[in-house]
Amino acid sequence: MSLEERLKVLKEAKPNSWIAFSADESKVVAQADTYAEVVALAQELGESEPVVEKIPENWLPRVFSHCL
Repeated sequence: MSLEERLKVLKEAKPNSWIAFSADESKVVAQADTYAEVVALAQELGESEPVVEKIPENWLPRVFSHCL
């Protein structure tokens, strides 16, 4: 999967959900509302070690800083 394809998949995914890619990250194997669901679905489809990502509520840039 190219970077452009991956970005398109991520941006089109349901906000605040989870997505699982195959172990080699070449394809999407599952999407679900919770981490447990997406892992279970991926494993049911034969993907024992999926790469799982959380889709944000929105794609606004975020800045984090450490306050001392």
